[in-house]
Amino acid sequence: MRRILTILILLTAAILTAGAQTPVYQGKTGDRSVIGTVGRSSGSTVSGSGMLGGSISKEPALPSSYGKYKDEGLQDLNKAMEEREWGSEDTAWKRASSLHTIDAYQKYLARYPYGLHAGNANANIIDIRVSDALNRDHNDLPEMARTVSEDDSPTSTIIVENTTRYPLTVMYSGIDSKSVTIPPGSKTAVTLTNGRYRIAASVPVASVIPFAGGQDFSGGRYETGFCIVRR
Repeated sequence: MRRILTILILLTAAILTAGAQTPVYQGKTGDRSVIGTVGRSSGSTVSGSGMLGGSISKEPALPSSYGKYKDEGLQDLNKAMEEREWGSEDTAWKRASSLHTIDAYQKYLARYPYGLHAGNANANIIDIRVSDALNRDHNDLPEMARTVSEDDSPTSTIIVENTTRYPLTVMYSGIDSKSVTIPPGSKTAVTLTNGRYRIAASVPVASVIPFAGGQDFSGGRYETGFCIVRR
């Protein structure tokens, strides 16, 4: 009799279990492992965080002003980092050199106009501007005439005449990096260490195409002049 009763109890438990069809499912919500049941609808399994049984605590809602506080915090952090980068001449020069832009070098010069690297900053600005001129639309720079030969001289003197009606800026990028601005109808002399130079010449008029090119200087005196030709 005990054996028959045991069998009936087991059969009843099996029938109830088969009818419920509630398989156990283990998943994750957030960082918490949870165990619950997945319901069934029309023979298909529907799963989702809403179908997981059990009690799951939720994070409290962030206040509406959280975004504002977060933005202000980031701004303060950026200001602190910027002040740290530009707060001393050494770190400011390292930052300007890593960026290697005109704006970065000008920022260094604005903070440290008489700094140890002021000369290099100005030279780098000239080099970048000459490179920009060569990469943009320009007229090819004519060869400058060598009027006096001094092969033993380590330097060359360039006489530049501005016959335009505008201030003329001529930049030399090479062993030396120099920039001169010549008033209209005037001449000026520039002394450079001998070598190969990239040169750019321009006036502050958007419709006038600048000159750009290269020149070897090997000692002595060179002469050149610039004028505006209408086309």
